[in-house]
Amino acid sequence: MYSHKQVALSLERQHSRHVKHYYRAITDVNLELAKIHKQIEFNINKELYKHVTDYVNQYISYTTIWNIKFVYNLESPEVLLMQIFHLEYIFMHEPANAFIKERRILNEQKERFNQLKPYTKEHVQLRRQKMLHFINEYEKNPTKH
Repeated sequence: MYSHKQVALSLERQHSRHVKHYYRAITDVNLELAKIHKQIEFNINKELYKHVTDYVNQYISYTTIWNIKFVYNLESPEVLLMQIFHLEYIFMHEPANAFIKERRILNEQKERFNQLKPYTKEHVQLRRQKMLHFINEYEKNPTKH
């Protein structure tokens, strides 16, 4: 028969493994998306995306979306969400026949992100709307930003 202490320890270990797996998975997806950023960086006009880049950079500590570093950023579901938004926005404004491989990888990584369920669909949609509102305000009055 197990004692309460043994059961508690077993549950604690199980939880610890789950948490480690979760953050490892977040890191893996963040790294894949960072690779996409590196691959497209010199093949686009980054100035066209300055406003969206400025927005997402608010959520990345000590670095930028084009050069994500530090464990804190790589383990962050928030940074992951911002990378997805940033890449989606860029790909939406680039020719459809450009970056085919990168678009496919982005969709695969979005699926992995959705399976991890860090946020509800409603929360993701709300965050996307917030970003688009920021971009629209920027485009209306770029000197203000």
